[in-house]
Amino acid sequence: MTAGGHSASRVLRSAICAAAVWLVAGAALAQTVPPPPDGAIVAVNAPPATVEVWNRSIVTLRASIGSSTPADRAERAARRIEAIPDEELGELPRVVSARVGNLDGLMAVAGARTLFGLLPEDVDHESGETLQSLGAETEQHLRAVFAAREQQRSLPLLLRGIAWSAAATVAFALVVWALIRGQRRVHARLTAAADRRSGAALRQVRGYLVVVWRRLAQVGAWALGLVALDLWLTFVLSQFPYTAPWGEALGSRLSSVVRELAQGAAHAAPGLLAVALIFVAARFIVRLLHALFDGVERGALTLPFLQPETAEATRRISTLLVWLFAVTVAYPYIPGSQTDAFRGVSVFVGLMLSLGSAGLVNQVMSGLVVVYARAIRPGEYVRIGEIEGVVSEVGLLSTKLCTARKEEVTIPNAVLVGSATTNYSRLADADGAVVTTSVTIGYDAPWRQVEALLLLAAERTPQVRRQPAPRVVQRKLDDFYVDYLLLVNVDRAEQRPAILSALHAQIQDAFNEFGVQIMSPHFETQPSEAVTVPKANWFTRPAKDPGS
Repeated sequence: MTAGGHSASRVLRSAICAAAVWLVAGAALAQTVPPPPDGAIVAVNAPPATVEVWNRSIVTLRASIGSSTPADRAERAARRIEAIPDEELGELPRVVSARVGNLDGLMAVAGARTLFGLLPEDVDHESGETLQSLGAETEQHLRAVFAAREQQRSLPLLLRGIAWSAAATVAFALVVWALIRGQRRVHARLTAAADRRSGAALRQVRGYLVVVWRRLAQVGAWALGLVALDLWLTFVLSQFPYTAPWGEALGSRLSSVVRELAQGAAHAAPGLLAVALIFVAARFIVRLLHALFDGVERGALTLPFLQPETAEATRRISTLLVWLFAVTVAYPYIPGSQTDAFRGVSVFVGLMLSLGSAGLVNQVMSGLVVVYARAIRPGEYVRIGEIEGVVSEVGLLSTKLCTARKEEVTIPNAVLVGSATTNYSRLADADGAVVTTSVTIGYDAPWRQVEALLLLAAERTPQVRRQPAPRVVQRKLDDFYVDYLLLVNVDRAEQRPAILSALHAQIQDAFNEFGVQIMSPHFETQPSEAVTVPKANWFTRPAKDPGS
């Protein structure tokens, strides 16, 4: 036989084999899938459905054939694939061109079995998919399912998967044990460090700091434990063909999370660097302002526009303005600042501040009035309304006074601005502070005698200064009495309550000693004798005579 005869023979045999394949496929299709009626309607009017077998996605169907939706088609295809006996898994599945009735498309077959058909309407044109590429991908997925089913029957493969899973489990248990031990060791070291390094002020909050550190260590240990659990579960599931898709999904999810975190950190790094630079610059400016205002407050630096008593308030205002400016400049560089969620939180915080800051702004503005008016200063003895005391603090929101009864009284600055304030210390110089008291004596007592008695009482009071000398002023000639005012100088204004008490006692003794009545005589008839206390009764029990 010639070469041309051999070639013709090979072509004839190929044609006969192809015809046999088509006949077998057609016979199988006729047995398993009833052909659609002529003129069957193909539409894409239902949600797509995916053929899933052995936890693996094979193909997504989108076309409805007559009354069969994509979900019906996917369910029937999955049942046919799962019904293939194990002994037929060695026959590789194929996807070939086919025509059934009036429908042209592709047919997935395995040996003499027809599994499902693919139509042009099943193609996802938006992703650039074609019918040929869909068929090739489907064939690849089918072969993966067949291979997984066949591998699942392999005893050596199962034993190897069990051994690797046991080893991974032991490793996971060791990691968990190490995390628990590490957490305890970190907690012990943090506690020891807090005991060694905490100062007197920090010792009071050491317990809270230790709790915070312990919670942070627990959160870190839990995070590492969850990562180890994910890795362990991914590895174990990947050892068995049936669960391998689950392991791949877990691994891809973890890797995608890590990748997204890394990408987010990389994208946020320039903005965070800009924010850090802005805040470092703001911190440097604030420190310069602190040094400037501290020098003015101590008197080491003199500025014509700034007084020492207003330096602290000006420092606070300047610091607040610098940080507000820094936040405003850094805001666009903060990661996520342009998102709707961040903007919503910003609007909510702004609304809350607007609604709740009316009273706060009033107090702050009143505090600025108090500070810059320099009406009072810390350390001065003042009277605000009915309250007397030493000023301990002048803040932007309130002012604090320490009274003679060891009470700290907080006065809101809005109340302070609306009240009359008497400052007993401001005008005190080398002559000391002035303390005054008044008595009203009837016209029947000689005014010269009354003045002499008041000066005698001042002379007998030890805390009263001899220079400048005490003096008496007749403030008013009333209808029934004369109003006498005694002015004395004392060293310290904050001693005023104690000095007034001693001075009042001496005034009573002097007037009683010389028989002058201390009484504003609102009377109908003049008493026949002066209303006084005889000296013999000055120390009536239970009073004790200090000279005895």
